[in-house]
Amino acid sequence: MPDALKNVGGIHCENCHGPGSQHIKGANPVLISVSNDSGVCGQCHGALTHHSKTGEWLNSRHAVTTTDPSGAGREGCVGCHTATGFMDRVSGAKTVRTAYNAINCQTCHEPHGQTTPADAKNILRTVKEVTLQEGTVITDGGKGTLCMNCHMSRRNAAKYVDSTPPSSHWGPHYGTQTDMLEGVNGYTYGKSLPTSAHAFVVEDTCVTCHMQTVAAGAKEQTHVGGHTFMVASAADASGARMELIDACKSCHGRSVTSLNFALLDYDGDGTVEGVQTEVQHLLDQVSELLPPDAKAKDELAIDSTWTKQQLRAAYNWNFVKSDGSYGIHNMAYTVALWKASLADLKSTPAK
Repeated sequence: MPDALKNVGGIHCENCHGPGSQHIKGANPVLISVSNDSGVCGQCHGALTHHSKTGEWLNSRHAVTTTDPSGAGREGCVGCHTATGFMDRVSGAKTVRTAYNAINCQTCHEPHGQTTPADAKNILRTVKEVTLQEGTVITDGGKGTLCMNCHMSRRNAAKYVDSTPPSSHWGPHYGTQTDMLEGVNGYTYGKSLPTSAHAFVVEDTCVTCHMQTVAAGAKEQTHVGGHTFMVASAADASGARMELIDACKSCHGRSVTSLNFALLDYDGDGTVEGVQTEVQHLLDQVSELLPPDAKAKDELAIDSTWTKQQLRAAYNWNFVKSDGSYGIHNMAYTVALWKASLADLKSTPAK
């Protein structure tokens, strides 16, 4: 390359910001383009088969995150539900932008590498410790700590369940993955419950399993792994789905052939089925004791008529359901919550 071009031969400001001569001449930060659109990164990272990040992201739920919790008055929601809201939240901005934009590249990655200079390769926006609503502080989540900023319950279960009147939106407020992984913040009935080892032995927690690498050109590419953040795809017409299980095999052995692998007869029906199947049966056993039966419609219609006893079990039902892993994240804690909830539902209510 000629000497005159060597200085502009890499990835420089104008690749992302567009022409900047007026910005340079006037030293005016306004005279340059700043976009939070994923297309900026997609110019280079969206060329299959070897540059698959954009294609993966487009098949993720982040790309289509709900627009409901955005706009004026939603300052408390946009910190997780929009890209710029999350950026403002982790930077400690005094004024949080509330306009809707999808959770995309710039949400999780800080392009200039200023916020996490020690992580030059991944330039993650934050990997600082995370505090859950009931007080647990997570310092060893690795790269997955970034995910934990949003994928957590919005409630302190011990306080919320016993003091909050029931309503149609009553519960842990969706993404309980971090709480479940850590084995905390379900409604424990004052008991000390067991937990699985995933939170302690998986170095980068969420990232290790949900962002497994898929070979360029493989049928799984852009459907699972990477920036799809999915370990398994949706089932096709035949019921088959793509699954990434290499992360499981690293600890559970080569005999693992599916995420839904069998361990024990947790539901007590005399048959050892896959762990996720067993957990669905546990949920069914609880829901059948609640009004109305949620087994068919897969949700609980909570209203003001529900008793404290029913609400305690309903919170744990929603806690497990919102986690979405059906035991994979923390089988021991899932089963313990089920046992405690079932025992309480079958007991005589206190007068």
